[in-house]
Amino acid sequence: KDRFPALGIHIRPGLTETLLADISRGSVDAAIVTRPHLLPADIAFKDLAREPLQLIAHAQDPLDDPIALLHSRPFIRFNRRAVLGTLIENWLVANKVRVTEAMELDSPEAITSMVQANLGVSIVPDLVVKPLEQVAVKRIALGTDAPTRLLGLAYRKDHIKTRLLDEVFATLSDVIAEAT
Repeated sequence: KDRFPALGIHIRPGLTETLLADISRGSVDAAIVTRPHLLPADIAFKDLAREPLQLIAHAQDPLDDPIALLHSRPFIRFNRRAVLGTLIENWLVANKVRVTEAMELDSPEAITSMVQANLGVSIVPDLVVKPLEQVAVKRIALGTDAPTRLLGLAYRKDHIKTRLLDEVFATLSDVIAEAT
């Protein structure tokens, strides 16, 4: 915004598929999204960050084994129609983990709040850019086969504001590099 004061920025959360459809329609210039298995033909995607998925549990939970926690605690699921939800579901199936679902939400932040309230456990990304105030939950690696969310900048291949998109990408890359 400092370098391009006339630039209008509208930030809104959304699921990858919805944001990609908005980009295709031209109602959004670009979006930071999770890379889907297949990208629409008219969409370009520039990798920004890889975020391994992790299990989160209540901070005071005595268990440290992610599989034991998933088997014994209610599961707070990320929307399974979303790219991230599909990554999580595929990992659960591949590891033959049966969960007892408590709820299904669209936001990792909302999920983390539910886990903090001791309503269950969940699987969320280990964010490359951490919030200023982290929610107090136990974070446990899923192991060597943990899925990874690939975040990137998506935009139309025929977008005319290529210099601006390059500047946005460079700025986002700088922020991620500083955070890591």
